[in-house]
Amino acid sequence: MAELVQKSFSRFNLKKYFGANAEPLIFAQFVAGLDERIYDQFPNQEALSSRLAEALREYNDTNAVMELVLFEDAMKHVCKISRIIAGDQGHALLVGVGGSGKQSLTRLASFICQYTTAGIMIHSTYGMTDLKTDL
Repeated sequence: MAELVQKSFSRFNLKKYFGANAEPLIFAQFVAGLDERIYDQFPNQEALSSRLAEALREYNDTNAVMELVLFEDAMKHVCKISRIIAGDQGHALLVGVGGSGKQSLTRLASFICQYTTAGIMIHSTYGMTDLKTDL
């Protein structure tokens, strides 16, 4: 992949994004701040970590406390989820093992996008009418 990128984009120095100590390419709409909607690249992992820690603190101040460990992949997922849902009619299907944090990361991403979240409680007699009412 590195060879193909070098060949296709030879006028740019992209070597810093490949290899063992590669810089992460992380883009989000909250680089400048949680209230500013400027889509840009995070300069480094520490800036992303501090911004998401700030968002989690603000979330915990106004909602039920979420104890999240924001490791590198979790932070990247929050950026991806927020990018998806921030778009017009943006929605995503998160698939994975229960208890892996999908719902918590989505709640944090929704909070960053200044959305409110609602949950649907499905039961044995849940039907189409119930779904339409919930939506």
